[in-house]
Amino acid sequence: MKTVLWIGAVAAVLWVGASVRAAVVSPLLTAFNSTHAKPTGFSLNAWVELGAPAQTQSLPVLVHQLTHSLHVQGPAITASGPTYQKYSVSATVAGFYTDVIAERLQNGNTFLVIDRTGSQGFQGLRESSQIVSQVLSPRGSVHLSVTLEGSLPGPLSAVEEENVVNQAFSAVGATRVNGIATPQYVSIAGHSNLLQDSENLQGHPVNIQVALNYNTYWGQEQIDIGSPLVTVTY
Repeated sequence: MKTVLWIGAVAAVLWVGASVRAAVVSPLLTAFNSTHAKPTGFSLNAWVELGAPAQTQSLPVLVHQLTHSLHVQGPAITASGPTYQKYSVSATVAGFYTDVIAERLQNGNTFLVIDRTGSQGFQGLRESSQIVSQVLSPRGSVHLSVTLEGSLPGPLSAVEEENVVNQAFSAVGATRVNGIATPQYVSIAGHSNLLQDSENLQGHPVNIQVALNYNTYWGQEQIDIGSPLVTVTY
């Protein structure tokens, strides 16, 4: 019941950054669905770099502004080193884990980061990307990374894994840029015109990555599809 209420509340929020979400989530879902994998979860990472005068605000104030907007309450954690200061609050609400972070580097550059993960398939994926981008967009240009997690009956042969990657890439018109295939895992990065943000990987722009590995414990093939890159361990 809490999950339904949370999703309903988020869906009611007017989001000024809808194009950011759609430009990432929709193509990734197209790629994922083409593989016929079973959704198991997702991971979102969004960040902005603050400009003046927000750059000089205290880190606790910055974090508490975001947690208030996200309706997240949890213990505060502080960390520091010679080159940085960090303040964060994390909590799990209705099956969604959220970590809100403010970090200031030695040179004064200050970043706000929101990590959110869900473990109930793709339930709440669009709503999570919506609210995460909404609360960050007034503070700067939002950089959003999304990873979709799933499973396939396995183990898959090398040829079958190759076919899965081809299905995902073909669904979004992606071309291969680079990658690696070992007996333990396959990880292929590429570029699609349907996805906007890119990262530089070995000197080439990439904005989609497909990773597969066989989980011996679960007896299933794990698949992760991310943009610009997969941000979970595989």
